[in-house]
Amino acid sequence: MICIYIPKPGAKCYKKYDDQVIKQALDEIALTNNSLSAVAEKYNIANSVLCRHKNREMKPHGRPTALTKDEELYLVEHLNICGDWGYPLDTTDLRYIIKMYLDSMNIRHKIFKNNMPGIDYVNAFMKRHANKLWKRICRNIKRDSAAVSSDIIKEYFGKLAKSLENVPTQNIINYDETNLRDDPGRKKVILRRGCKYPERVVDHSKGSISLMMSATADSIFLPPCVVFKAAHLYDSWMMRGPHNAKFNRSSSSWFDGDIFEDWVKTIVIPFWEKKEGKKILIGDNLSSHLSVDVIKLCQEKDIHFIFLPANSTHLTQAPRRCSF
Repeated sequence: MICIYIPKPGAKCYKKYDDQVIKQALDEIALTNNSLSAVAEKYNIANSVLCRHKNREMKPHGRPTALTKDEELYLVEHLNICGDWGYPLDTTDLRYIIKMYLDSMNIRHKIFKNNMPGIDYVNAFMKRHANKLWKRICRNIKRDSAAVSSDIIKEYFGKLAKSLENVPTQNIINYDETNLRDDPGRKKVILRRGCKYPERVVDHSKGSISLMMSATADSIFLPPCVVFKAAHLYDSWMMRGPHNAKFNRSSSSWFDGDIFEDWVKTIVIPFWEKKEGKKILIGDNLSSHLSVDVIKLCQEKDIHFIFLPANSTHLTQAPRRCSF
């Protein structure tokens, strides 16, 4: 819950003035020859209060926010862009986006643990920007229904057809991320009866590699992006790889916000550099892929996201026809 200040019993109670009324009073002083005391009396404002607002910049009461007013408005603008794309974010997504923004700006806030805002901060953020943001209850569906429901798939392709109207096929890119492991896993084997510790010698390193594959609607394949699970990226790993392939690394081998942003900048945008018109990226709706910089960059380049229904990639991206 949002922390609400409660004054101590018996403490002096100060009058609270409307910011808009004070602004009107200051404008009248600046544009007319009326005295400060006359304007203060007209708007029922104490002389000392109006004098302070006139002669210096007044700061809001309470602890300063972690982000400046301009930074918060910057976030609000790009949160609304996500909503326009048809992918509204929840409070958890907002916390991750703020964390990625602070990390990218090399800002470390002591009030946040590992730069991750708490739910109290997010609630206060929503309250400060209630005129531009609000929370609504969305319709939830079961995971298995989302994966196989013909209604969900038909609704998705209906909206997709409208979104792709008048968009050239070379301006439509479908991307998909997959993870590969060299661990074959455990399986049942045949052994002598009574063996207590069954073991099998297998040459593997428990390594993990992620691949980002993408192609246009007119069958042009873009260079793949390979992400290794490692702390450092070695030149030998990039030898004899696919032509123009992009290589990267992360602690989990999965795509995070920085790697996804790098993929957009180094593969997607150069491919579309000389192509005119609206551009569409179709893929998973993973919040870890989105950062404020990615949203801003795509908006500048007229790139729009279309996200697949949850748990439907085996139907919407598999190389087979859906029999609905």
